[in-house]
Amino acid sequence: MSRPRFWHRVRFKLLLVSLTLLGIPWAGYRFIQETESFLREAQDQSLRTTASSVANIMHGYADEFHGVARPGSVLTFRNLFAHPLKKAPQLDGYRDEWLTYERNFTVLQSIDETLEARIFLGEDKRYAYLFLGVQDPTNDLGTDGDAVEIALTDLDGELQRYRIRPEAPGWVVAQRLPSDGSPIETAEYEPAIRGEWQPDQSGYTLELRLPRELVRERLSLRIFDSRSRQMLANGRMYPAEALGLVVRRSEPLQNALVGLTPPATRIWVTDHQGLVLAQSGRLDSDAPLHADEARMPWFIQELILAVLPRDADTLAELSGRRTHLFMAPVVEALAGRSGNLRRQPPQGNAVVVSAAVPIRSGEGIQGAVLVEQTTNAILSIQNLALQRLFGVTLLLFAVTSLGLLAFASLLASRITRLRDKVESAVSHDGRIVGRLDADQSKDEIGDLGRSFASVLDRLHDYNHYLEAMASRLAHELRTPLAVVRSSLDNADQAVDTERAGYIRRARDGAERLELILMRLREATGLEQAMRQAEHERFDLAALLRMQTAGFQTLYPSIDFTVKGIDEPLMLDGVPDLISQALDKLVNNAVDFHIPGSTIELACIARDNRVTLSVGNQGPPLPPDTDVFQSMVSGRRGRQDEPHLGLGLYLVRLIAEFHGGGAVAENRDSPPGVVVKLRLPGGK
Repeated sequence: MSRPRFWHRVRFKLLLVSLTLLGIPWAGYRFIQETESFLREAQDQSLRTTASSVANIMHGYADEFHGVARPGSVLTFRNLFAHPLKKAPQLDGYRDEWLTYERNFTVLQSIDETLEARIFLGEDKRYAYLFLGVQDPTNDLGTDGDAVEIALTDLDGELQRYRIRPEAPGWVVAQRLPSDGSPIETAEYEPAIRGEWQPDQSGYTLELRLPRELVRERLSLRIFDSRSRQMLANGRMYPAEALGLVVRRSEPLQNALVGLTPPATRIWVTDHQGLVLAQSGRLDSDAPLHADEARMPWFIQELILAVLPRDADTLAELSGRRTHLFMAPVVEALAGRSGNLRRQPPQGNAVVVSAAVPIRSGEGIQGAVLVEQTTNAILSIQNLALQRLFGVTLLLFAVTSLGLLAFASLLASRITRLRDKVESAVSHDGRIVGRLDADQSKDEIGDLGRSFASVLDRLHDYNHYLEAMASRLAHELRTPLAVVRSSLDNADQAVDTERAGYIRRARDGAERLELILMRLREATGLEQAMRQAEHERFDLAALLRMQTAGFQTLYPSIDFTVKGIDEPLMLDGVPDLISQALDKLVNNAVDFHIPGSTIELACIARDNRVTLSVGNQGPPLPPDTDVFQSMVSGRRGRQDEPHLGLGLYLVRLIAEFHGGGAVAENRDSPPGVVVKLRLPGGK
């Protein structure tokens, strides 16, 4: 016999069962997710509380704010932020060195978006530098061409206006516009304002250098396109108090924030247009999740980062050098509502959580406070929990898998030994050549071994019965064969007057042989009929009454008594088989009863069981004989008909087919035998 493949063996199946242990890390992961959700809500609430506390403190610095938010004021970009420069830029009319400040550009656009200006204002100790990147497809130069106007206030607060309209690309000088309405041709040049104007494919670039004395508190710009007659401006050009403000970092607010900022937290304070007045703290978004991270294998780190939930609203970077905060929570705060945002930086594994609240005054919204923290603290807890969970799970999985594998090997070896014992007890031709020792273990395999031992014992007895059947059939067939043979021999030698008697004896022997074969076919046919029979619900009492009437007609010289058939007795079964079994019992009782005695039939229903019994007065059962075995007969002497001992054997088969059984008992008063057919059911 070929050995089964590995995936067909018990070891492999138990190994598959051990995979259910993966439910432990899944349940732990779900618990960690719930914990993360709770910690996230707690962190959001904490950030809102911190932002509200900072906003309340900012009420004491009302002088550092310059205006209140109006509907749409966040998007008008009236004010310009003065960025401190560590190095003076080279005025060459090219944008390369300004691209590092691109996120801090102030952007102005026309309604149809054909004209756009990007503005940046920086300053060092001596000069203020103004960058303008204008998107203008026409880009006309000359006396009536494109122009840029600057309006600012001097030391005395007086309005000063300048116009820059170059005749050709290159170095430019600003013209001071007369305040008395004189013609532009009489305007003087301001040598202190110098710059470079260079056209490009999309428009032109203008770089200007202004003395710090000129750029004080207010500054407005107006960009004029001569072809489309459109203008862009960050504010009004007059009067002086209507110009846009020059916004710088507030030292008082900065100093106040330093003492208010918790560790690993960044706080921003903006004015009513989203320009940053103060900023303190740092996020450390690239810091290790916890101290053990450096000692973790890289694949464990990647696995943990892959399964950790990192839900974010957007993918965005917010550098600490930003001076314009026009992100969603700040815009909501400047509109008078608290806002939250979860963003994923392009670099780092942690999500940055932001909360913004408005800074209110009696006149309106003065500004906003934005508080940011990373989820590193939450990730650290999750990371450590997952690391421990993975470690415990892997250890538990390894130990359990090895234990199950060892247990499966033990079971497989016991089953293999049992198989070998069974195969050694049965020969190749199906004969039982040995006995199987019963297993004394208490588990299912021990029970299986004991069942195999019992089955082999029964098969051994059945084989012995089959081997003995030949001698029994030979005994039953020997007499009719001898009669036939002797009759035929005598008929050959006898005269005509004697030949008819010998032929009659030969015919009687042949009929006896035919009857033996008919009885054998009857037993075989009954077993086949039981395989195809279908159960139905019928009245056993009515069947017994009909059968008894037939027995009275068939055996007129015998008295029959019947009990328990007065009321209907419903039973699930095959009526034909029950009738056939009753025929066998009554025929057996008729053969063994004492002439002149009564044969008693009874039907008793009790405890959801039905007992159908047939009793007769006569000789007792032979001791140590199972009368329900095939080829067992208790008859003595010569019989008119052959009896193979199949009657009660068929009764037992019918009873077992219905889920019951059959018993035969001796009785003392009156002496005789009772055969009982026990069937389940009956109501």
